Amino acid sequence: MNDVVWSDAVAQAAAIRSREASASELVRDYLDRIERFDPVLRSYVAVDTERAIADARDADAIVARETSASLPPFLGVTISVKDVIDVAGLATTESCKALSNNVAAVDGPLVQRFRDAGFIVLGKTNVPEFCSSMTSSELNGICRNPWDTERTPAGSSGGAAAALAAGLCAIAHGTDGAGSVRVPASFCGLVGVKPTRGFTSFGPERGNSYYTTSVDGILCRSVRDAASALDVYAGWFDDGASWPGRPTAALSDLSHDDPGRLRIGVTTNPPMGQAEDECADAAVAVAKMLESLGHQVEERTPRWDTILVAAMGPMTVPGPAGLVGLDQLELVEPRNRGLLERGASLTLVEHARWVEQCRAASLEFLELWSDIDILVTPTSGMVPPSVDWAPWNQTEEEHLTTFMTFPNFAQPFNLTGQPAFSLPLAWSADGLPIGVQLVGRRFDEKTLLRVSAQIEGALPWVDRRPSFVS
Repeated sequence: MNDVVWSDAVAQAAAIRSREASASELVRDYLDRIERFDPVLRSYVAVDTERAIADARDADAIVARETSASLPPFLGVTISVKDVIDVAGLATTESCKALSNNVAAVDGPLVQRFRDAGFIVLGKTNVPEFCSSMTSSELNGICRNPWDTERTPAGSSGGAAAALAAGLCAIAHGTDGAGSVRVPASFCGLVGVKPTRGFTSFGPERGNSYYTTSVDGILCRSVRDAASALDVYAGWFDDGASWPGRPTAALSDLSHDDPGRLRIGVTTNPPMGQAEDECADAAVAVAKMLESLGHQVEERTPRWDTILVAAMGPMTVPGPAGLVGLDQLELVEPRNRGLLERGASLTLVEHARWVEQCRAASLEFLELWSDIDILVTPTSGMVPPSVDWAPWNQTEEEHLTTFMTFPNFAQPFNLTGQPAFSLPLAWSADGLPIGVQLVGRRFDEKTLLRVSAQIEGALPWVDRRPSFVS
């Protein structure tokens, strides 16, 4: 089953439907690989072994008695879930000691959607405490990049990226509040998808009721995986009536259509810090390739200062303060205590003022997309640094100083809520992945998918694997 383990999720689903592979065999192979490689990587914080085996057995039984056309799209395919949303029977810790026994009674709404689509949840993946940094924590230790175990897989979806890159699941859930899906995808040689804010919705009674920059995202191996998974996130395969706002047609049906001739901007000037040459060169090379495909390409740098005026606002509200009380402050890592205290003291008026500031800044910033269809940038302006670059035991001041030098091209688009993809399109002289980011207009995921499919055809990446886990 080794070749199937490294196939993308769409291919695995097809193999299970055709009985070329069984869900039970695949789950056992993934569990064996987790046992073999994860003691070093620490990509998982919990593995739901018994339920995964039982769900795989049930999936095989469904395949045996149902017609292929009636099966859920990802029946029997494995997925990992970031340790920030609830999976029944597993703790949701956000890598905080105060939440180590916070066991979920029921699945969160997105996990329910995963199961409805046929996915088998293998377990929960590692995060930095409260998703605030690269993936290391006092509770769950240092997560390592399978391309070089002395380097970080980034954060905060670092465990998700490390698990997928190492072949420890077929597809991975993540969340993205300031690049937390796209930067790990860049560091680990994967496709990373941040949908438009509001793309994944469950109606007024479920999900975060506050304005937020963080959204649920996807880490996967291929563009077709991204398209098909976005259909799951949007609720396209829900049994009941979906909340209005989902696409009018399945993105998996639209993603390979010709995008036509697009206007594409490219920039290698980061919002802060300095982009390394290898990362800047990767974005320029992709822009030239797009020009060769017939697109109109020109240098265009957004006015980063316009949107970054809102960058100090909360990624989520109430954030950690909704999970941990101030009487438990000593159980929080030093770098995050100020984050908890500020969240607890934030007033409704202060939050409303930040929301309005963010909205006003976004309207001005988004004017660039009246002249272009897509912006191309490096995802990160640096290759994966050491696991010691932003350790969990930093003070808040040290942590802030470290990240002020990080050339992160991803965060501005969390503030505007635009969709953005990271594609694994280049490799450093040391053999490390380098991601290139594509940013589109709000709710125009289909154009990003179509252009990404073009790029994937011209610059394929799926055959690359880390030697540590091959």
